[in-house]
Amino acid sequence: MVVVADLQRTAGEVTRLARAWLGARTGTWFLWVHYYDPHLPYSAPAKFAAEAAGSPYDGEISYVDAEIGQLLKSVDRSRTTIVVTSDHGEALGDHGEEDHGYFLYDATLRVPLIIAAPGIEPRVVSEQVRSIDIAPTIADLAAVPWNAAADGGESLRGLMEGRPRAEVPVSIAESWYPRLHFGWSELRSIRVGEWKFIAAPKPELYDLRTDRTESKNTISERAQVAGRLAADLQKITAGFITRSRASTPAQPDAATVERLQALGYVGAFAPVTAARGGEDPKDRLADYRQHRAVFNRALGLLGSERPAEAIPLLQRLVKMNVRAFEAHLYLGNAYLLQGKHSAALGEYEVASQLNPDLATPHFEASKALANAGDTAGAILRVNRGLEIDPHSFYGHYTLGVIHQRAGQWKEAYTVFGRAVELNGRDPRARSNLANAAMRLDSLEVARANFEAAIDLQYQVAPSHFNLGVIALRRGDTTEARRRFNLALKADPAFRPARNALAKIK
Repeated sequence: MVVVADLQRTAGEVTRLARAWLGARTGTWFLWVHYYDPHLPYSAPAKFAAEAAGSPYDGEISYVDAEIGQLLKSVDRSRTTIVVTSDHGEALGDHGEEDHGYFLYDATLRVPLIIAAPGIEPRVVSEQVRSIDIAPTIADLAAVPWNAAADGGESLRGLMEGRPRAEVPVSIAESWYPRLHFGWSELRSIRVGEWKFIAAPKPELYDLRTDRTESKNTISERAQVAGRLAADLQKITAGFITRSRASTPAQPDAATVERLQALGYVGAFAPVTAARGGEDPKDRLADYRQHRAVFNRALGLLGSERPAEAIPLLQRLVKMNVRAFEAHLYLGNAYLLQGKHSAALGEYEVASQLNPDLATPHFEASKALANAGDTAGAILRVNRGLEIDPHSFYGHYTLGVIHQRAGQWKEAYTVFGRAVELNGRDPRARSNLANAAMRLDSLEVARANFEAAIDLQYQVAPSHFNLGVIALRRGDTTEARRRFNLALKADPAFRPARNALAKIK
């Protein structure tokens, strides 16, 4: 399996990377390309924005669609299965939601699923299918065994070939966004055929046969249907894996309490858990919309490295709802950009108290500690996060950077190696692992990861240069010369390669 997905890349960059990979491969392979979905504010390239004047979201979609077209020109359709889908839709104002993640209406749940496979005749399937069915369908088409009991879902191949199913499986959806980010109630939904039930403090039931827009809640008229669906939903979700950590957050030490008091936070923040009740997100929609508008402005300022302007906006969000977990987290990030380490640590502590099940506040706090010169404290803090999420790429990558900055190369080598195991497509982890390997004279590991960084179009000139250095260490001046020339081809101004060439001519 090869994945081309980088949330920091544009759709065009992802396409170029995927096409370059395709051009270098033969035989059997599986390529997964993830085009990052657009978020507010939408800003497509000028050509596509002009073609969709007045509708910036359509401009973004048109841009991605054009890039998909470019990618499909590079594949052999006679032996390639193509699957196009989305992880969610955009509400664009439906039920008052501007983007996605808050409600569970079909504006965001109903997404396209297009599968084109050799030997399969085109047809439209109107029957309900689920995202969880995609993987077993691909496995079926590729004649690969699939453990349905362990992984869930079922193959859609029969539907694709015109064979209806005897029974349509239920579809489940959840949104924990209102609870985890604001302390309100989570939402869960179940769909059986054309009936859709949403479990909320004020439950909802929709008959999608006559009400595609989900505008008429029939809960009072069809109480028996709602009751059956609610029972089915409870039975299914009772088996979901949940963590118990959230009920016992670590209590802050004296120094942390002092930070919280200095920031104006007094008292304890009760953690967000499934045991606590919460307000219905429908009743807090106006607050949510106001929050998102201010929050998106703050994120834009942070993305432009303007923390001084973002901080008042984030502080405003905290005053609006002190339980707004994400506002505290990004306020900590803004303080960190300003070098205000104590204030950043205070915000990260609040975020951790509000959502003790999430490792991210610990990872961010470790960066603040490292920047303040407390390497030992930073390592302890990032490891607290890894206790919560031991398979976090970001956590291991952050720990590797801390070791690297402290000159602890053996530790950095080990941790970056683990980060690459978790996410081999991230070029930064590859490059840092390669640099640590160079320090330890582990030349084969360094070579493999510099090559991978080049494949990922990351720091191409420095990577070729380092491969040239490795060649010199092995006594291969011909290869070294070739690599130094490739470094200059990638970046004619890369002086280290020019100097190295002068020494071996």
